Amino acid sequence: MQNGDGTATNLETTKKPVPEEVTKQSFRLKVWRHLESNGLAMFPRPVYNRIPNFKGAPEAAAKLAELDVFKNANTVKVNPDKPQEPVRVICLEQQKTLYVPVPRLQTGFLNRLELPEGETGSAAIRKAVSRNGMETYGKPIGIEDSVSLDLVVMGSVAVSKEGYRIGKGRGYGDLEFGLMMHMKAIKPNTLVATTVHDSQVFDTLPAELFGPHDVPIDIIVTPTQVIETQRMSQRPAGILWHLLSNRRVQLMPILGQLREIEMLAGRPCVLKEVDTDVEERSAQRPRRLRRRTRSHKSQSEGEGNTTEGEDGKSTGKPRRSTRRRNSNKSTGKEGKEGAEPRPRRTKRQRPVIDFSVKISNISPNTRVRDLKQALSERGVKPQIMVWKGFRGFCYLHFFKSGPQKGEGDSSPASTINMDSVIAALAQMSVGGSGAAGDEARDDKPRLLCVEPAPPRRPPAPQEPALPAQEAVH
Repeated sequence: MQNGDGTATNLETTKKPVPEEVTKQSFRLKVWRHLESNGLAMFPRPVYNRIPNFKGAPEAAAKLAELDVFKNANTVKVNPDKPQEPVRVICLEQQKTLYVPVPRLQTGFLNRLELPEGETGSAAIRKAVSRNGMETYGKPIGIEDSVSLDLVVMGSVAVSKEGYRIGKGRGYGDLEFGLMMHMKAIKPNTLVATTVHDSQVFDTLPAELFGPHDVPIDIIVTPTQVIETQRMSQRPAGILWHLLSNRRVQLMPILGQLREIEMLAGRPCVLKEVDTDVEERSAQRPRRLRRRTRSHKSQSEGEGNTTEGEDGKSTGKPRRSTRRRNSNKSTGKEGKEGAEPRPRRTKRQRPVIDFSVKISNISPNTRVRDLKQALSERGVKPQIMVWKGFRGFCYLHFFKSGPQKGEGDSSPASTINMDSVIAALAQMSVGGSGAAGDEARDDKPRLLCVEPAPPRRPPAPQEPALPAQEAVH
């Protein structure tokens, strides 16, 4: 009996984690970990809590573009996430009407992307489909506007061949679909597709995890295959108000606007009492606690962690300059009174930037080390590099050659130095073009634009720049 009881207890303990794991979040974590640990994740990293960008996203977009449903579609709605950026590029290249939701639905609903007249090149298209470009080139579309969609492309974390879809867990994709159903933008023959990595596709997902608000997928496209799903569930008919909290409606003004319209029409719009975002708020609390702990530690212990690497005692005042002065005194008292602390100059002035150079037209695929290597090959060694490669540019800052040279501020020497750097970097090409769907995108380096930039002070400690010597990793 005892052995039998013990065996039963062991079986129970082994079975306990199973029902806890069968959640949408468990499948999300499985996918995110797999992409990260197997080198399949792409920028932005890490992919946790995102619609993950994956290696092969352009290939999946190209496979989608080969389908008749895409070729015949005139109006397409694509989510604003990074892995679906190649799909947005192809839509504009083929002059389709492209709708993109406003991120998190915080300032609107849909944007119709329209390129300026005469700007139809790949550079203009790539700029338009970026996060900033979608705001710049987007024409706002409200829920009272008339829209008819031929195809909807959604981002996914996990999908199954039965048509079940798991997003990143915030419900934005489902809410967008419900709003479009209210607008009658979704027709019975409007298909829903998603582009994912092959490892994001499951044969089956537990049906009990999905509710009437979850949007099913009709077509799954990966870099290697196209899957027409069995579509085991029905599409949501609209916004299910009883699943939303008052706080969620307040966070998304478009929901409040629709609720007013529905209530004026006499339709019930009762919200649920439990706050939908309570888990998100509780997840942020430990971060605040850690921040307070660090700041208390730095004031009580007075270590040099809060300064720029100097040792010394602190009076407990929060200002960095006060700690520096006290640090000098304590160092001086250890030796002779008034003796200069030569080993550690705590009051040494920051070097003054002599001139700066801006490098633009950098490909998003270019890494810091690639540019650093190209600079080194041309004999250019900046003291500070402020990297904004994800936005297509960076700054190189060069210090004055000597600590006493700043007095005369000899502009001829400065001009010669700047001219020599610009001349050395002329016709420099780095990285690939990054054009989606282009088979040779990694084989075509970009010609960088090098120009003088106004001198800037070294960045403050709160916003550290990338030192040139550390950018070579």
